Amino acid sequence: MADASDADRQAVEPDAGEVLSVSQLNDRIASVVQDTPALNSVRCIGEVTDLHQNSTALYFTLTDGDAELPCLLWANRYREMDADLEDGTEVILEGDIDYWVEGGKIDLKPWEVIVVGYGDQAAAVERLRSELEERGWFEDEQKQQPPAFPERVGVVTSLRGDARYDIQNAIHEQDPTADILVKDATVQGSEAPTSIANGIHHLDRSEDVDAIIVGRGGGSDSNLQAFNTERVAEAIITSNTPIVTAIGHTDDRLIADQVADIATITPTAAGEYIVNSREEFLASEVKPLEQHLEAEYETFQQEHEHEQELAEAVGEAAAPEGVAPVYYKAAIAVLLLLLLLITGLWLGVI
Repeated sequence: MADASDADRQAVEPDAGEVLSVSQLNDRIASVVQDTPALNSVRCIGEVTDLHQNSTALYFTLTDGDAELPCLLWANRYREMDADLEDGTEVILEGDIDYWVEGGKIDLKPWEVIVVGYGDQAAAVERLRSELEERGWFEDEQKQQPPAFPERVGVVTSLRGDARYDIQNAIHEQDPTADILVKDATVQGSEAPTSIANGIHHLDRSEDVDAIIVGRGGGSDSNLQAFNTERVAEAIITSNTPIVTAIGHTDDRLIADQVADIATITPTAAGEYIVNSREEFLASEVKPLEQHLEAEYETFQQEHEHEQELAEAVGEAAAPEGVAPVYYKAAIAVLLLLLLLITGLWLGVI
């Protein structure tokens, strides 16, 4: 037996100095996975997350809260099963571990699915969601409106993540003068809730921060669990500074998004939202108002001119016909002078 094991080991060990292509190395990994009995016909229990499917297969992640395993279930096999999978479903899967050579990815391909029930992790999130809803943390009355033109924007995210640059680029493309203050935070794992909450508190205490973006890029449900915690939700609801979230993808339904003042789809969308373009604002708000005022002034001016014309017409209509009154007055004055002249001659005083 010892000789056979040594022979097998030598068969997979590369020659010294041997350089493999990626395909060759992946083939070697696939052979190891395929020939390892401990990776065949395995049974594994966990919660289904990130479930999506097409006509060919269902793709999901199996997690126990601490670790994850990608899974692929062929659609024709799924249709024959008495199982209805959705995010949060706790299942026992039986199948083989497979290594996808072209993609360099390992996953579990189950041939049997036993539904256990609703997973503990999903149930805990729903309990917290119900509690916060009863407290009124999701109500519109709790929401604050971010300023249209913030001078300084605070950002809570990982300095090593792409989300930081997506937010910065989106803001400065619309307003290069906006100042950005980034607070580094751990956005995944057991330390993430405290790190994110502390980042929000730190920026909220800065009086010159007008709005705060809390974000990270996409990830599995497990990767985003920090944003489903009460600690992060409480930091958001107690913040005096408006909070805009940008976490994961469109269909993610996270508690942090529900508590936040504004929830956007992506980090880029958050940056675009938080800084309205001045040109767009002028075009959409100020220009129409200017046009409306000009139209109103023109209408007023026309009505004023019309009233003047009416007044002049009324004045002309009220005047007597014939010689104007001033001529009558002059004629009377001449007659009075003639009468005084005749009277003076008759009395001999002239």
